[in-house]
Amino acid sequence: MGTVIEGFRTRLRPGAADDYRRVHASIPEPLAAALEECGLVSWRIWIDGETLFHAIETRDGRETMVERMMRLPPVDPEWDALIDTLVDPAPESASALDSVWEFVAR
Repeated sequence: MGTVIEGFRTRLRPGAADDYRRVHASIPEPLAAALEECGLVSWRIWIDGETLFHAIETRDGRETMVERMMRLPPVDPEWDALIDTLVDPAPESASALDSVWEFVAR
């Protein structure tokens, strides 16, 4: 069975880019383990100004991974609180990206 790769966009709060980079230099091990347990294969993030572009590869889809994470007890509340200070909370600041084209080498 293959994996699912999805694109997602989020926005940072104004002026939060440097802190976001610093915080993501190393994520807490319990969080990494929980993400893997819930189906994460890989997660890459690119930044353009205050916009973040995520490429999220999972075993069963991003929404399923998030649902599994929500069923766990809080993994790292301090990390969550810190990220909440950096990411724009407005619903319209986050959205799935539609796939347009993909090339996979033979």
